[in-house]
Amino acid sequence: MRLSVSNLSFSFGDSKVLRDISFDVANGEFLGLMGPNGSGKTTLLRCLTRYLPDGAHAILVDMKPLHTFTDREVARTFAVVPQSSSTDFPFTVKDIVMMGRIPHVHSRLATSRKGDAEAVSDAMSASGCAHLEDRPFSELSGGERQRVIIARALAQEPKVLLLDEPTVYLDISGQLEMMDLITKLNKEKSLTVVAVLHDINLAARYCDRIALLNQGRLEAIGPPENVLNSETILGVYGVDVAVRRDPFTHNVFVMPRSTCAPARKDGVRVHILCGGGSGGPAMRSLVENGFSISVGVLNVLDSDHECATDLRVRIVAEVPFAQISDDMHAENLRCIDETPLVVVTPFPVGPGNFKNLEAAMYALNAGKKVFIMAGGSTSGIDFVGGKADAYLSNLIASGAVKVDSVDHMLQLLAHEGAVKR
Repeated sequence: MRLSVSNLSFSFGDSKVLRDISFDVANGEFLGLMGPNGSGKTTLLRCLTRYLPDGAHAILVDMKPLHTFTDREVARTFAVVPQSSSTDFPFTVKDIVMMGRIPHVHSRLATSRKGDAEAVSDAMSASGCAHLEDRPFSELSGGERQRVIIARALAQEPKVLLLDEPTVYLDISGQLEMMDLITKLNKEKSLTVVAVLHDINLAARYCDRIALLNQGRLEAIGPPENVLNSETILGVYGVDVAVRRDPFTHNVFVMPRSTCAPARKDGVRVHILCGGGSGGPAMRSLVENGFSISVGVLNVLDSDHECATDLRVRIVAEVPFAQISDDMHAENLRCIDETPLVVVTPFPVGPGNFKNLEAAMYALNAGKKVFIMAGGSTSGIDFVGGKADAYLSNLIASGAVKVDSVDHMLQLLAHEGAVKR
């Protein structure tokens, strides 16, 4: 089955909600519909079910226009799982799931058939709610209700499963459980899935493709790694994010960048010698306190490099797995020449980055104020046979100041009046 949407537009009165939407959904695909509140996601879903019939002319199912389908054909093609479901009637779980067989009943007076009972049983087993069949639906938890409504949808034996925020009322374990279930149905039953989702990272983890809507228009569509980039998310959601790849699943995941203001260009300059994740807290704290910072030399794959990139500060970077080159060392020293303050964090020291300690000595000899964080010890992270510890001791003996934290450093600077802003 192939679902095609071509130049779909829809309005509520004078309010245009969808604007020239076009995309295809392949058989067995899991497509996520995403976008800010009011971008048209739920309206698009309702057009697909012909709940909003004015949009049906723009939708084809296996090249057949949706507006030509009978109601029974629509119900056999699409099954809908809404955000929430409730009823005041004392229906059992089995009663609710049996309602999914209505599109297959040929007469209002017809009783359930053997095939209906088998379909209901299979649907409850597939969605993991068979053990609840005699329970009143009104007594179930949110997650249990969602499983029952999915079973009802499966009992319709549809070609396409449409879900509107299926994880909206679930905690994190329930969300993962629900998305695992939907993915299992998608793969094992070759069931095409179109789901409205708000959680970007859930969508990135589970969807084959993502259609990103913005103000009624299709902003982007494609695999998560193509759609979910920092520029597009900033443009659509107005949120500045960093996009990374999960080392375990290899899926992309999105993190909001620091909520602090970008580093000030006119703030007092501080150069940070760091690495191995030791510099992130210092970078953030200094930026939040209005300093203009630079960092180096960092390997491009270092987590401190990622942090500095997210904060949009000046970085002296070296290629992955390489020792600090003479050119990058010279660039590091030029950064030090431009700043009155240098901070050395407790970074792992090996032959490849020992020049960062030498840069600290250069700063002292040039009359810069040098702070050694975490007491000046590299215990457990000295990979040059004690040479790093000895060098740090020499730095302290030569005038570098030991501090426990950035706050401690700021207190000393304020007391000494060493920094004029």
